[in-house]
Amino acid sequence: MSETFYGYCYPKPDGWHTPPVTLNSPEEVYRYTQLHGRTGMFREIRVTDSGDHTVVQMIDGKYVWPEEWKTLNKEGAS
Repeated sequence: MSETFYGYCYPKPDGWHTPPVTLNSPEEVYRYTQLHGRTGMFREIRVTDSGDHTVVQMIDGKYVWPEEWKTLNKEGAS
C-alpha cells in the first residue's frame, strides 16, 4: 500500500492556498514541487501526508523541509 500526499500552492506563505492536488509517490511530489515552486507564481509549496503533516516545503523556489531535500536547491546553480 502506498502513501498518498497532498500538494498545496500558496501565493503568500501561510495565506490562502489552492485546493489540494493528490500525489501518489515521492516522484510525483518532486515533479509537483519543481513545476509549481519554480514558476514564481507561488511563494510557498507545501506537501502533506494523509495525517496533514508537512513532508515537503518549498519557499521562494527553494526547499526548506525536509533537510535532505535542501541539497536539491543546488541543482542547476552555476
